[in-house]
Amino acid sequence: MDRRVRTETHSDAATAGLGAAGRRYLVSLLGLTAVMLGGLGAWLVAQGGDHFSAISRPDDRAWYRNFGGDRVSEIQDQDLFFHRIGDSVDHARQADIVILGSSLVSFAIDENVIRERLEQPHGLKFYNMAFLGVASGEFARQVIHKHHLHPRLWIVNADDGGGGGNFFHRNLSRSFGADARPIPSTKLSRLGARYEVIRRNLRWRFEDATRNVRRVFAAPRAGAIPSFDRDDRTGAADMRGFPRFLADGNPSVKMTRDPDCHTTPDIVANARDFVQSLGAPVVLTLVPNYHGCLTQVREIAQAVGVETALPARTDYSSWDGGGHLDGRGAADFSRDLVAAVEKTRAFQRMRGE
Repeated sequence: MDRRVRTETHSDAATAGLGAAGRRYLVSLLGLTAVMLGGLGAWLVAQGGDHFSAISRPDDRAWYRNFGGDRVSEIQDQDLFFHRIGDSVDHARQADIVILGSSLVSFAIDENVIRERLEQPHGLKFYNMAFLGVASGEFARQVIHKHHLHPRLWIVNADDGGGGGNFFHRNLSRSFGADARPIPSTKLSRLGARYEVIRRNLRWRFEDATRNVRRVFAAPRAGAIPSFDRDDRTGAADMRGFPRFLADGNPSVKMTRDPDCHTTPDIVANARDFVQSLGAPVVLTLVPNYHGCLTQVREIAQAVGVETALPARTDYSSWDGGGHLDGRGAADFSRDLVAAVEKTRAFQRMRGE
């Protein structure tokens, strides 16, 4: 009995000793981790910019990396807008005129032209709330209602995606090439969205830091969509990284679709609900593209009782064969769009107020 007691006592002492050593190791590890995380957090805070960990431009912190990924393409603005992270929603709230649409609008609106032709002459603030990869306007509508956006005039790019992905559909999905999936932002908590934003920025920073080394061992992913920045103050997207966006001699858009491309009662009903839910005058437009249908825009406008702002020309230059406008095409379209909007009764009433 005594021998067993002595053996158990010796075993307990040894275990206690190992436990103390383990606890010291754990405390040291946690302390080192806290120091590293604290240093990383301090460094990220020091970067400044639109939101915590944002990859910003050194000369203009309002611009943030919005889209990127060497192997997996991801985007930030869906989380930023839906969960009001950063300053984008606050700036959109201050706007007099907000334009809604898909990547067609992201490429087609020239921020400098808008400032020169619309904002400075009229003293109005314009905001580009287009979402790349999101064809339906339902996501934008949920952002608008969630954060109580009330501009004085809405401009809506009423594109039907060539027969699919209509702006007046009700789906909540996004697509980057063949990668199509539900928009995760609508299912995340605000804390979860913040985590995702920080995770993306950290991944992109790691990719930036290791890109040259990794290229030694593997070629860049074929067909990768270039990264681009977005301005939280205006919603503008900087698409200069896309191939031939700034090139001279790009071909012009040819709208080859049969003009006998009519809308449907379901789309009209959705459009009516959408327009009524915005709570301010709406003007419909269409960024020219090879699958665009002006017939549908006019039919929807007539059925819903809103005006259109449709530039007379459609042959703006395009960097990708007629799907999206290039830099010169965006500047030309933005001038013509402003001129068309200025002629609408909705704009003239707003100016009269």
